Amino acid sequence: MDFQEQFFKERIKFIHEARAEKEESFEKLQQQEREKVKQSNPNPSNAEEYRRRADEIEKFIKFQDEEMQAFVAERDKLIKAHEKKMVGMRERHWQEEVELEKEFDAELSHLMEKYTLDGSKSMPAILDCGIVGECDATLRKKEEA
Repeated sequence: MDFQEQFFKERIKFIHEARAEKEESFEKLQQQEREKVKQSNPNPSNAEEYRRRADEIEKFIKFQDEEMQAFVAERDKLIKAHEKKMVGMRERHWQEEVELEKEFDAELSHLMEKYTLDGSKSMPAILDCGIVGECDATLRKKEEA
């Protein structure tokens, strides 16, 4: 793996690690908020106040659960969209690479055709001659004609 590829892979790894830390912090924050609400129950002076406070806590927890479900659903959509984009990007990359290889193959084939020894172009009569002197005479006759 070359240096540039390693550099980009390390950057992507860093982004993934930072995202994992961010999600972990988000989850901890949600748990802390839930715990704050549960523990913020001052000593109720009577049963009615206790019941009212318990209802408030239950409503908060229910609201938080609904919000987390909505978050998870939206996050899943976001992940699927991201994965779809990644697949599309990889497909485009492979298509471009195939086209590049085809282009190179065509150019190389053209170059090989250009430099292929063709009997009519290179050394026309020399190979037909048995003796060097006879070849010279044969070539001169062909040039004069």
